[in-house]
Amino acid sequence: MDNDRFVKKHKNQLIQNLLKSKKTNRIIFSAILAITFVYMVFLNIKTPLIADDFVYTFIFGTSMPVMNFGDIINSQISYYTTWGGRVVAETLTQLFMFLGKDVFSLANSLCYIIFCLAVYFLAVGRTIRFELLLLTTVMIWFFIPMFGQTIMWLTGSCNYLWCGTLILLAILPFRLYEEKQSKLLNSLWFALMMIPLFFISGITNENTAGAMILIMLMFCGVYYKRKIRIPLFAFSGLFFSICGFLCMIFAPGNSLRVENESAVAEVTMMVGSNPIITRLAYFAYNLYALMPLVILAAITFVLLKNEKNKKSGVNFGIFTVAAAAAMVVMLAPPKFPPRAMFGLAAFLIIAVVYALSQLKLTEKRVGKVVIIPGCAILLFYIMSWGYIGVDAITVNKQYIARVEIIGEQKLAEVIAVPAIVPLSSHNGMYGLKDVQTDPNHWVNRALADYFGVKNVVLQP
Repeated sequence: MDNDRFVKKHKNQLIQNLLKSKKTNRIIFSAILAITFVYMVFLNIKTPLIADDFVYTFIFGTSMPVMNFGDIINSQISYYTTWGGRVVAETLTQLFMFLGKDVFSLANSLCYIIFCLAVYFLAVGRTIRFELLLLTTVMIWFFIPMFGQTIMWLTGSCNYLWCGTLILLAILPFRLYEEKQSKLLNSLWFALMMIPLFFISGITNENTAGAMILIMLMFCGVYYKRKIRIPLFAFSGLFFSICGFLCMIFAPGNSLRVENESAVAEVTMMVGSNPIITRLAYFAYNLYALMPLVILAAITFVLLKNEKNKKSGVNFGIFTVAAAAAMVVMLAPPKFPPRAMFGLAAFLIIAVVYALSQLKLTEKRVGKVVIIPGCAILLFYIMSWGYIGVDAITVNKQYIARVEIIGEQKLAEVIAVPAIVPLSSHNGMYGLKDVQTDPNHWVNRALADYFGVKNVVLQP
């Protein structure tokens, strides 16, 4: 018995030493990033162009293809004045469609890595801890709503992953300054250098950009309460983020879009077309989907509270309040697709990882919290990668077969193509509109225009 206890204690001590070693942490930290990047490149390459992607090969509102960067600018002017204010996301989408899918696959994989790092540093601060990076990547993989639509799909990724990354990078100086008031962050040139990022981050996504501004304000409140000098970048950050946000909110096309927006058919079939009931139904449906992450946040809050460190709860509170605000504000629009929870899910993940980073790794916790649950979750994560990889390969083969059919029947009046059936929400095509039996459906028309054929329909 004593020998078993000695072996167990020795094993836990080795794990603690491993977790504390700076060199080991850096090596494993880098390895996690490298492996994740390679896998994301694979998934991106296997993800085909989908639905709206084909539309963005043309100047907005026309059937004229984008031929140069000037066309993209003209397209975005038309978009801003007639449809909406998210010009950052739309510009990125058209830019990548112009540059090509291969360029996007590499750039998007790199953006995913930057997003993971932004979540990590917002949660952990400047410290390098590989186990917390692994936890961050695992949580992003499992808890980001509609992973395929927000990260793998070209149009969706530009709207959520890319814009979400810009928002997190804009918040990052506020979090790092709270941790340590360095000379760099206090400098005037840093405040000036960050202006473009602050402004652009305000023109990204309505609910997440609004939550970003709230986070900035709350961090300024923390500085004031702790009698820390408010840095110059905080003033430039708030001012230019709000300017960008107002440019997006008051875009001339927003009012026209809202008039044409309608609730998704699935919801109206269940609850009717009453606007208030529809909004509440969306809210309840999406909150239910988010409950595993909310429950995990509640558990980590209890663990953090038991640490009896009042300061440690501040950052947790900032990101959970911002997530709640981003969720509640989504009662306003006529519809609330699950992918719109991307930003608030990221804020909750930051809060959870932050709370866990504050817990002391005692020998008891290493054995009960790190080893057994960690190995089980890692195994499930690896299995998930395998399943999603197979699904991506299968969907890619189905897409290639569809393109071959279109190429072989290019002169036909009507080309019938088979359906593509993704199996997982991690697949970019999952839950998105695809080719219909009606040749005049907008997806069919976009696909036909993209391939230069007369009509494309779904095989009966």
